[in-house]
Amino acid sequence: MPRLDKLHQFMEAAGEPHSRNGKDDKPTESVIDLAPYLREPQYSLSEVILPETTQRQVSLILAELKHYELIYHKWGMAEKHKHDKALCINFWGPPGTGKTMTAEVLAHELGLKILVVPYAQIESKYVGETPKNIEAVFEFAKAHNAVIFFDEADSFLGKRLENVTQSADTSVNLTRSVMLMKLSSYDGIVVFATNLIRNYDPAFISRIRWQVQFDLPDEAARSKIWQAQIPTQLPVEEAVDFDQLASQFSEVSGRDIKKAVLQAVVAAASEEKPDADKCVTQPHFTQSIEEVLAGKKAAEKTEVKLTPVSGDVQLPPQPPTAGSEPSAAA
Repeated sequence: MPRLDKLHQFMEAAGEPHSRNGKDDKPTESVIDLAPYLREPQYSLSEVILPETTQRQVSLILAELKHYELIYHKWGMAEKHKHDKALCINFWGPPGTGKTMTAEVLAHELGLKILVVPYAQIESKYVGETPKNIEAVFEFAKAHNAVIFFDEADSFLGKRLENVTQSADTSVNLTRSVMLMKLSSYDGIVVFATNLIRNYDPAFISRIRWQVQFDLPDEAARSKIWQAQIPTQLPVEEAVDFDQLASQFSEVSGRDIKKAVLQAVVAAASEEKPDADKCVTQPHFTQSIEEVLAGKKAAEKTEVKLTPVSGDVQLPPQPPTAGSEPSAAA
């Protein structure tokens, strides 16, 4: 099996002993416990509000999985996709647009658990440990019949380094190579999510079957998201107009709206009046979403950096002061 032999060579180069019989002598041991990151999916399809184009692509992914036998066996598509064992899906777009929720929807609709891979724990400072942890992720997911979800996937799927000058560079390339091989051999569902798809290595792009873009919600979706965040028992003033909020505030994500609703509810609850007289009003919602957006804008401001220079620097001429005579023309 050339693919397995190549994997052993990568691992041995990093100082990781593997057997040569096509199987490990014992299951891959991870330095982390993956059990806390395995869970039942928390969202169903009816709870996620997406733009129409995104919703259609998600529906097609579910259709492929639900009609797998028909598509690949009865209709013969397996003959044309012999090496595409893993169903690799990539969700990309701005933060807060529903990528993580939709990954859970896929697992929920298929009756599977979801393994949310913790990058901070998977990455190791020791050469060879990160690839070993990645192998453990795939083995753990297979044993528990779970969908694998890599959030911030550009950390895993970034471009390989061409100029390798130190052991850390070797470790990065080793991690990328092991991930590529696992995606080629894994028989299961892997979902990636990223805000920075441009950082992906082209080799990974070619192995992803479904590329799903998540945009900020349109006006119709924003109105639905506002309304979806309101519990039935929450006292809301009759004059509240969610369509107006959706129209007035356009550059917002579903997460922004979720935060704004909670802040509006807290503001209403904190008012000095009997609880029976308290309710959430249009001004509560308006002020809260304005504050959420102001926070985002402040975080997105470009930081001004000063770069030290050596040698003489030509400065622009000083403007003439009041009352001074202009210098004679040269």
